[in-house]
Amino acid sequence: MAGFRMSWRNAPTGGAQLLSGVAVCTVIAGLSMLMALSVPALPAVLTALVAGTMFAHRNDVSYLTPGADFTIRTILRIGIALIGVRFSVEQISELGISAVAIAAGGVGLMLSAGTLVAMAFGLPRSRSLLSAGAVGICGASAALAISTVLPHREAQERQTATTVALVTVLSTAAMLLYPLVGSVLSFGPLQAGIFFGSAIHDVTQVAGAGAMISNDAATAAIATKLVRVACLAPVVAAIAMVGARYATSSYRGATPPPVPFFLVGFGLVAAAANLGLLSDTLRHFLSETATFCLVAATAALGIKTSPRRILADGWRPLAAMLAQTLLLAAYAIGCILFLAY
Repeated sequence: MAGFRMSWRNAPTGGAQLLSGVAVCTVIAGLSMLMALSVPALPAVLTALVAGTMFAHRNDVSYLTPGADFTIRTILRIGIALIGVRFSVEQISELGISAVAIAAGGVGLMLSAGTLVAMAFGLPRSRSLLSAGAVGICGASAALAISTVLPHREAQERQTATTVALVTVLSTAAMLLYPLVGSVLSFGPLQAGIFFGSAIHDVTQVAGAGAMISNDAATAAIATKLVRVACLAPVVAAIAMVGARYATSSYRGATPPPVPFFLVGFGLVAAAANLGLLSDTLRHFLSETATFCLVAATAALGIKTSPRRILADGWRPLAAMLAQTLLLAAYAIGCILFLAY
């Protein structure tokens, strides 16, 4: 190990550092995605975050920092843009206006009441907004996207890594528990699908929960979830233009960045996919590429964040995100029962 550490210290600078850092992040991402195929209950983003953190804990990774920064800054944005390929107008239109309203309303609830809930646990407004967006929109993907447009702070990467870890764990727990909740409430396949799509954070776990019930439930769950995914671009754009300034108003000199170009890419990719300009094979490839980019960025966050720094956040982030998760679930159940689907 000592020789390994020495080789990193004596490594060349410049482009070699950049390429080495990107290479390590992509290798971790690839292995994490392969592991997720073998163990579906183990999300790739969580595996990549833990692997990157452990790698950094055991080795001198200062040599990898330029590549990790590039992965977080550039590769992540490419992945977010490619997420647009998952948006399907056809699937959403089959849900009906009520289901669309439930899903979109949940996003609005999290960005408003959910943010206040996190602040009640003592989290800063920017951190609360990050947590609320992750819970309300699409889990780790939303957390990573929102973090790119918040004004950069010293603790931002640690907070993003913690948020990704917590939202992934809670989403996996929801995947396992919510089918039981739906059974207790006597939800049919459509009701269960709308519940899962409106209340579970990550797309993969939404699909997994639906598959535990039936193909119809899985289809409804994914379609409902796509409504929340569609909210990603406008929400991130709004945060970039207005929300970042409000969320960090306690800090002097904080200036929200302009609307990022990767959101334009998101819209263009979504438009191309829905206009039939992309084949099914290409759409699947771009979707997998988006996942790979997000997992690689998560690995980069792990490399730049030590376990001690993550644990230093204490119990408040977990308690806040758990409260947000329960609030979203209660909202979705209430809407479904009220509308008598």
